[in-house]
Amino acid sequence: MTRIAIMSDVHGNFEALREVLADLDAHPVDAVYCLGDMIGYGPQPQECADLLRERGVRCTMGNHEQGLINIIYLRGFNQPAADVLRRTREMIDEATYQWLITRPKAIVEHGCRFVHGLPPDSVTEYLWKYRDEMAGVFSRYGEDVCFAGHTHDLMRFTSRRGDIGRFPLPEGYTPLAPDRRHLVNIGSVGQPRDGDNRAKYGLFDLDSRVLTMRFIPYDIKKTADLIVARGFHRGFADRLW
Repeated sequence: MTRIAIMSDVHGNFEALREVLADLDAHPVDAVYCLGDMIGYGPQPQECADLLRERGVRCTMGNHEQGLINIIYLRGFNQPAADVLRRTREMIDEATYQWLITRPKAIVEHGCRFVHGLPPDSVTEYLWKYRDEMAGVFSRYGEDVCFAGHTHDLMRFTSRRGDIGRFPLPEGYTPLAPDRRHLVNIGSVGQPRDGDNRAKYGLFDLDSRVLTMRFIPYDIKKTADLIVARGFHRGFADRLW
C-alpha cells in the first residue's frame, strides 16, 4: 500500500500544524506534501518552517512565499497581509528565507500533481475563478489527480470526456473514481474558510484511490492571542474562529 498526506496553507499557525502532524503520526504515510503558503497571516513562521523541514515535508511555493521575494509580488496583497509579510521577513532567519523563496511552483510525484493555485503551476490564480472553464484547466496538465490549495476551502472537480463535475469534499472517505480525472482543493491547515475552524489535511491511498479528509481541532485561542500580541492585524486572529 502506498499512501501520501497532503496539506496546504499553514500560514504560520504552529498550533494547527503541530496537531496535524501529531494526528499524522497515527497514520503512517510514504510522503507528505504541503501546497504552499507556509507563512503569512500567522504568528510563528519560523517555527512552522522548521517543523516542516524537520519532518521532511515536500513543499511547493505559495503566493505568500512569492510575496517575500520582492516588492513587485508584494503589491498584489492587501495592506494588512503585506504588513504581515514584511514582519515575517524580520522574524525568519536567512536560511529559512532562502528555503521559502526557492520552493518549486509544482511537484509531480506518485502520478499526482501538487500545486498551490491553478494547475499546472500557478501560485496566484484561484480555482474558483475558473469554475466555468474547468475543461480548459484539466487540459493544461496530464496527471489523473491534482491537489491544490490557495482558496482555504474544500472542493473536488472531476473530468471525464469533457464532462465536468463539481462536488464538496466532506470529512472522511471520498473514493476518486478511476475512470475520471480529479482536481482536489485540499483546504487549509492554518486558516480554514469552509465554515469549520478545524485544521484540514488529506490522506490519499494510491492503490485504492480513496481520499480521507481529516479535520483536526487545535488550540485556536493560543494562536489568535499570539497574532494580536505580535502586532498583526486583529482580523487575522478573528478569522480563525
